[in-house]
Amino acid sequence: MDLLWPYHSAIETVAVLTAITSWSWMMQMGALSRSLAEAYLRVHNLRTLEGGDG
Repeated sequence: MDLLWPYHSAIETVAVLTAITSWSWMMQMGALSRSLAEAYLRVHNLRTLEGGDG
């Protein structure tokens, strides 16, 4: 079992779980910001194509 979970202290376990959670949160926020930016750019392109004035 030591090979699968080499961290013995509670502080190290909390640090590892915090790092995993932070990385996961960062990836989710990155995906959300990319999708919002793409949606904004699509709407902006539709407005400029249909508006004619720019």
